[in-house]
This record gives sequence, structure tokens and C-alpha cells, in this order.
Amino acid sequence: MDKQESAACDYMSSHVLKNLINLDEDVACVLESDPLSVATTIMLSKGFSQLLVLKRKPNNMVLRENIVGVVSLQSIVSQLAVSDISMKVAVREFVEHGQIYMCVEDNNLLSVLDDLEKSEYIVVLDNKRTFVKRLITAFDIAVLYKQKVIPYSQIEFIECFIRDRLIKFGVLPSNDAYGEKFVFSDFISLFAKNWQKLEMGSLDYSLFVQLLEKVRVARNAMMHFRTLDIASRNSIEEMIRLLN
Repeated sequence: MDKQESAACDYMSSHVLKNLINLDEDVACVLESDPLSVATTIMLSKGFSQLLVLKRKPNNMVLRENIVGVVSLQSIVSQLAVSDISMKVAVREFVEHGQIYMCVEDNNLLSVLDDLEKSEYIVVLDNKRTFVKRLITAFDIAVLYKQKVIPYSQIEFIECFIRDRLIKFGVLPSNDAYGEKFVFSDFISLFAKNWQKLEMGSLDYSLFVQLLEKVRVARNAMMHFRTLDIASRNSIEEMIRLLN
């Protein structure tokens, strides 16, 4: 496992769902008595592939005990392809009653991956397992991986490169570089001050340091669980290309 893969695993094992996914939105759902047209309209408008089906309408929060099952767009489309179905038929006729995999909002990202291999979705509950926070799918995790896990692992790679370079050329002793004495901004400062020693080949000093500063800003944003904008992700990608 290389450094970026190791960093990705570390990120997924140390970050919990409630800090990575917006669990405060209203839970999209339908009642089992609702017509099929309601379910299809919600899924198509929101870009969902599955939807929770409930026994009764929630007052505010969706209670776990009210879950009947899930209805999927794929099963509806499959039935429509072979038979003439009225969209007024009740959703309960299309509910998938198989095992529903559940986790709590304090589960780390890595812990849900095994269940997503067995099921297309997981229901995220509050930590008391009383209320539904969200239904997440493999697609949600793929988006999350692209937006957060990959940039995190790339930043870890950049930081290791800078730190190791400073050690290699005697700017820092290894015990200081890997302790708590220095932070990322310190590494950037030391790198800039010792540029001539570090044998960075044909790379331009000013442009390299400017790009490092953009990476630092992106790193700070990630440490506060903010999703990076395109410009920040591009800066990280540019630095990775320079270092590889």
C-alpha cells in the first residue's frame, strides 16, 4: 500500500459519517399508501435511485419503527417495461422487503463499505437508533470519496514529500519533523527559505511556493470538514503532478 492509499484508509477509518455527509436535510420518503407517481416524481426530481417507504407520515423526524422498506426506481422501470401499470397503484405493491442494512451517524466511513457491498443502500440512524438521518448509497460514497478522501490522501502525500525533503537535505532532524513541533505552514516556510539546498531541478521557486500556499489553504479547509471548491482541488492536482 502506497502513502496515498494508506492516507485514504486512515481518513475513512477516523472520520465519522455525521462530519462527512449532510445528515440534517429532511429525509426523503413516501408512505406505503401513496400512489406510485409520488415515489417516481420524488426520485426523478432529486436524482435518487431508492426511497424509504413508511407506515405513517412523520411529524418531524422519521422514526425507525415506521420503516416498511424501500422502493427503487429500477424495480418500477422494470415492471413498466413488461406490463401496463397504473401510476395510481399504491407504493406498497413495489416495496422491497429484503434486509435493510443500518448504521449510526457516528460510524466511520470505512465501516460502512462492507455493508454497501451487500446492499445498494444503508439507512443512517441517530446514535440512539431511534430516528432516521438519511439513506445513503454507493453513489453517495463514491462522490464523498472523490470530494474528500482523494484530496485528503493527496495532501498527505504532498506533506510527506515536503517533510521528507527537508529531512533528506538536513534542514530538519527526523525526530522534529515527525513530532508536534512543526505544522504544515512551518514546512512551507522552511522549504521556501532553503530552496537552493533542496535540489528541486527546473521548478520555479515563486510558482512552487505560491502553489504550496494554495495547498495549505485547501488543507485547512479540509481539516474543518469543508468541501473543497474546484480551484482548490485543481491546485492539489497541480502540485501532485509536479511531485510525481
